[in-house]
Amino acid sequence: MYLYLSKILPLLVLPIGIVIELSLVALLLLVKDRRKTAAVFLGCAVLVLWISSMPVVANALMGRLERDFPAVALRDVPTNKCIVLLGGVIQPAWAPRTEVEINEAVERVRTAARLFHARKGEVIVVTGGNLPWSPIAVSEAQLIKTLLVEWGVPAASVVLEEASRNTRENGLNARVLMDALACDTSLLVTSAAHMKRAVAVFEKLGMAVFPVSADVRAVADPALTVLDFLPAAEALKMTTDALREWMGQGVYWVRGWN
Repeated sequence: MYLYLSKILPLLVLPIGIVIELSLVALLLLVKDRRKTAAVFLGCAVLVLWISSMPVVANALMGRLERDFPAVALRDVPTNKCIVLLGGVIQPAWAPRTEVEINEAVERVRTAARLFHARKGEVIVVTGGNLPWSPIAVSEAQLIKTLLVEWGVPAASVVLEEASRNTRENGLNARVLMDALACDTSLLVTSAAHMKRAVAVFEKLGMAVFPVSADVRAVADPALTVLDFLPAAEALKMTTDALREWMGQGVYWVRGWN
């Protein structure tokens, strides 16, 4: 039940959800012939949508999340036995797709492969199962392993954890494998925006990790232009993703998971 609620409830307070709610209220007020009040709610809906879709806002929100754990140059990454790679990069093979697809977070996988080839780690621990409603029979960890092998990582060097469904379970299940592999410390690979929560979870569980951020989305803009203040679909998605991560951090703090 928690997994379903954790996916559904945030929709009510994310930009699109708020816009829909405000628009519905405006519609009800119009039905009751309260046009001025309806116009206020409709104006608020437009304002929320516009602000959430501004690249300057999206970049600022995502940048605030990512700045705590910026990307590290490969040469500055210490050598460890284990590389722990968090899932969240696979999209289902829904029709008309003929096989699974990868999303922008696939940079995590590429980063883990680069670390391995640079001999920064001997074993890649891939942690990621499927959500209960997922149509994929094979675990995400197994699909990521296939991708790693395609990128030159020996199959014998990839260890799978296939049961976790969130960051908390990633940590719990990875700890068992890390203990079995005698990994006192490990390189932790996930998206830059997600790294703060991931590090907090792993350290809360008593694991020492060196964060290696991937999938950095916010960039330093040398000079703002009018385009940075105009609505853009990509900016709306970035804003939504950033707010979702902020909420995730809040929930984990309340539950004592970080």
